[in-house]
Amino acid sequence: MTEETWAESVIGETQVLNSLLKVGAKLFACRDRQQILETVLDEARQLTHAEAGSLYLADQGQLRFVAVQNDRIDASEIARHLLGKEMPISSDSLAGFVASTGRIIDIPDSYNLPAGTPFRVNRDFDARTGYDVKSILAIPLNCPDGACVGVLQLFNRLDAQGRPAPFTAPVGAATISLASTAATTLHNIGLQDKLRQVHLNTILHLSTIAEFRDADTGDHIQRVSRVSELIAEGMGLDPEQVLLVKYASPMHDVGKVAIPDAILLKPGHLTPAQRRVMQRHTEVGAEILRDADDDDVLGMARNVALNHHERWDGEGYPKGLQQRAIPLVGRIVGLADVFDAIVSRRCYKEACPLDVALDILHQDTGKHFDPDVSSAFLKALDAVLESYPQLKVA
Repeated sequence: MTEETWAESVIGETQVLNSLLKVGAKLFACRDRQQILETVLDEARQLTHAEAGSLYLADQGQLRFVAVQNDRIDASEIARHLLGKEMPISSDSLAGFVASTGRIIDIPDSYNLPAGTPFRVNRDFDARTGYDVKSILAIPLNCPDGACVGVLQLFNRLDAQGRPAPFTAPVGAATISLASTAATTLHNIGLQDKLRQVHLNTILHLSTIAEFRDADTGDHIQRVSRVSELIAEGMGLDPEQVLLVKYASPMHDVGKVAIPDAILLKPGHLTPAQRRVMQRHTEVGAEILRDADDDDVLGMARNVALNHHERWDGEGYPKGLQQRAIPLVGRIVGLADVFDAIVSRRCYKEACPLDVALDILHQDTGKHFDPDVSSAFLKALDAVLESYPQLKVA
């Protein structure tokens, strides 16, 4: 090796190493699965000079198409037709073969496969789009324990003249390192997601305790959760905050466990003394959740439990907070809770029709409800009504 060739090799390896370090940092910092998938695919394409690529995730014997990129044709059209589609992990497809065997497949020319090739290259996509896939590098996303969590496919490595060329070995090795890093990241996120789901299921089950005594409110917490989620989305909260609202809102009435049946289930108006007892459920709920600050969901749930009966005009309880002094999540869940109460049957009243509920909402906006929260609710009304199939405009 000449000194010049050696220098070029060192520079090339340094660039690859720097790229892998940058990718690793991005993956470590990011917790959003789709963003990780897009990052992996984009960086793998840059490492290999691939014109296009796709990613599949493996789950229970199936491969799900989850990401696609293409510099030559509109990838959004591809995504519309293919994202979310599943296929079996089998030799009926290249990706299925790679996932089932754990082998890396490097195809210099997909139009001239050797006799006896144990998998099929699907040409349906090429026929639909007019895009010719010639060189292919398919890599399993293998975890350290050997489990395959997905498949990375890269198409048409472009040479200096922009023509499809075979994938080269050094570049392939760098991409394999990237795939290994991505597989471990996705595997760990999957484990965290499972633990989080167990945690959230426990929260949901605990939330039903306060509602269990009243048959009319059995589905109340699920509806309030969904409506709160829609309002949060409409107000432009980031996806992580929307999820927190979704999972924290079911705990809004957890303090009702301390309210006697004679008051909670009374089929008529409460006396002033009984109303004061009922109103204590906000503070009791906050007390139940008092040590939850280290948990994002329970911390927000404490906020919800304490503040969802505050009013925009300061006439609410327990503290009489006014306007933006009321935490946003309290304002969101407060509206969702009141709407559900209006349109649902309770032991002390019948359900109101939709037009009556919307009229009440209109009249109380700026008094009971934050105008911005009301606006987000109304914009999401069609989606809201999917949780209320019984509602019709009178």
